[in-house]
Amino acid sequence: MLKTILAHAVFVLSGMYLTFFLIDRVNPAMNFINNGITKALLLLLCLCAVILALFAAAERRARTRRIARNKRPRY
Repeated sequence: MLKTILAHAVFVLSGMYLTFFLIDRVNPAMNFINNGITKALLLLLCLCAVILALFAAAERRARTRRIARNKRPRY
């Protein structure tokens, strides 16, 4: 459940940040990139991405261990 929420949060925040970047390139006077809210959103995006990566690594490690355990010879 949390992994799904984080994946969606990363997707939405990435889209928002790309939109802010493009709008800022077209009209620098709007100052979207050098804004406190945008910096907070970037921090949130980074934290969500790191946590999601940790979940993915833990899941992969558990799957690898489970496969190795199932391949052991049984006497």
